[in-house]
Amino acid sequence: MCKQADCVSSLKLSIIFAPNLQPYMNILGFNAYGHDSAASLIVDNKVVFACEEERINRKKHYGGVPEASIRECLRFAGLKMADIDHVTFFWKPSISYAKIPVYMLKFWDKVPNLIREQRDFSVEENLGMLNYLGHMRKLPKTLRGMFPNEEMKFKFHLLEHHMCHAASAFYPSTYDEAAIFTIDGAGEWTTSLQAVGRGNKITKLGTVDTPYSLGAFYQAISRHLGFKLIEGPGKLMGLASYGRRDTPVYKKMKELVKLTDAGGFALDMSYFAYHYTRKSGVSKKFTDAFGPSKTQGKDWTEHELDVASAAQQIVEDVILHMTRSLRKKTGHNSLCIAGGVGLNSVANGLIAKHGVFDNIFIQPAAGDSGTAMGSALLYNHQYLDRKREFVMETAFLGPGFDDNAYEAALKKSNLPWKKTAKNYAAFAAKKLAEGKILGWYQGRMEFGPRALGNRSIIGSPLVQDMKEVLNARVKFREGFRPFAAIVLEEDCGKYFDCAFPNPYMLLVYNVNPEYLGKLPAITHVDNSVRIQTVNQTENPAMRELLEAFKKETGYSVLVNTSFNIKGEPIVCTPEEAVDSFDRADMDYLIMGNYVVAKQNDAAALDLL
Repeated sequence: MCKQADCVSSLKLSIIFAPNLQPYMNILGFNAYGHDSAASLIVDNKVVFACEEERINRKKHYGGVPEASIRECLRFAGLKMADIDHVTFFWKPSISYAKIPVYMLKFWDKVPNLIREQRDFSVEENLGMLNYLGHMRKLPKTLRGMFPNEEMKFKFHLLEHHMCHAASAFYPSTYDEAAIFTIDGAGEWTTSLQAVGRGNKITKLGTVDTPYSLGAFYQAISRHLGFKLIEGPGKLMGLASYGRRDTPVYKKMKELVKLTDAGGFALDMSYFAYHYTRKSGVSKKFTDAFGPSKTQGKDWTEHELDVASAAQQIVEDVILHMTRSLRKKTGHNSLCIAGGVGLNSVANGLIAKHGVFDNIFIQPAAGDSGTAMGSALLYNHQYLDRKREFVMETAFLGPGFDDNAYEAALKKSNLPWKKTAKNYAAFAAKKLAEGKILGWYQGRMEFGPRALGNRSIIGSPLVQDMKEVLNARVKFREGFRPFAAIVLEEDCGKYFDCAFPNPYMLLVYNVNPEYLGKLPAITHVDNSVRIQTVNQTENPAMRELLEAFKKETGYSVLVNTSFNIKGEPIVCTPEEAVDSFDRADMDYLIMGNYVVAKQNDAAALDLL
């Protein structure tokens, strides 16, 4: 489906001139039967492609087998499934087998309800343990069925979930040795892993196990406040800033969490229900203490906003406790982070600002999609002991398109457009300074949930009502949700209270006092901003735009939000970009070096 324009030429040449040779190892990794399925391909020790299935099949948080992404991996590298040596999967059900009887016995009265629930939820919403146990044995057969005319040689490997998370963060980092911290809802039985990486090997130091889960705790509070499964935690992080900190609500909720001397935590499970049902995350005991659960995510009272703030504070408390303990255990000054809770950029920002570690690498696809890459890397290095050669210097690992694809999409539309030379950045900067909103579509698609400047909607941070306009007329989403900032790396400390490089939008800083009121579109209610820094090499097109905007306005910072409309995944193809631009209240679309306007503004293209 997604025609790849910038394939790795060396791969093509090796196939053309040595069709019968396999000078390198081909490893395909994927995840499925939960949420955010993805596929990733390693060729000769290097990750060459990674993509979430939702971006291609347009089903948000899709949890089935990522067939389209698998095909895109192969198409990009010019390979067939018959060329794949190993297939890796991010879940090892044998870890769960011995524990399930004990779990079922403990919650024997809930088992019938738990089984009935499986019929009412999608695969993305189901209790993962039951999904994986039911489908594991079918996966090799499923893969072979996708390519019926090929003779397969691959070996299939089931790998431990949190070790896949750990691998996704450590192996692509620049560190030969580092502490590793993974934390999420649950994987098999583990909800958090502390480990150390040295060279090719990752060694476990300790775990927190089911039912104690920081990810499930945060999800439970988001459900309590009226948000839906999966997407709720991201919204809760933005809502939490509207509540007060260090309130009696926080002190009461803090009593439900015990920080252990071993660097872990435990929860008072009598207040929660997530470990035996998807109908509700919290128990009656919780609602008696903190108020009734909401059925819709809106119209919160001050008390409910304080509940949101308390949940965020507890996540911060636990993560700081665990990472400080990890620093003490390992003595390392570098930290690698992955797992769904690793997307909590507010907590991540505190690790950086408190100086817990000197160097931090967070996998941009920190959630389950990143385990597609992690499982392949884990098998390649931990088990095959092959050389580490891949450094994740960019998250742009997905499909890309050429001018022919751009023009084909534009010709199907009724929109005016013009192909330009190299002055589109100056044009875009001028329009942004005028308060216009741009769709920005360049190069290969980002891997992970954040739009990092190739599939983005861009606006000026200087416009007073830009946040409201973007939420209401462009994104069609809740007005309380903040927008991220994208800034030249060398200028980050000028505008914000931390200069720590943050290329993947996974840390939150505060606006420096002298810029409060000057950057209204990116300043959240508590003066915080989720930051993305752009260095000299990773994204030349976005760097050129930021430099042009700085020349136009004196500011080297822009609003950056994902190129999608509420309820839809980030756009993948040029056709999807043109369609979203046409439907949303954006002013211009910059796609490659094509500038697209709305029908009533064709004259603007004459300026190019």
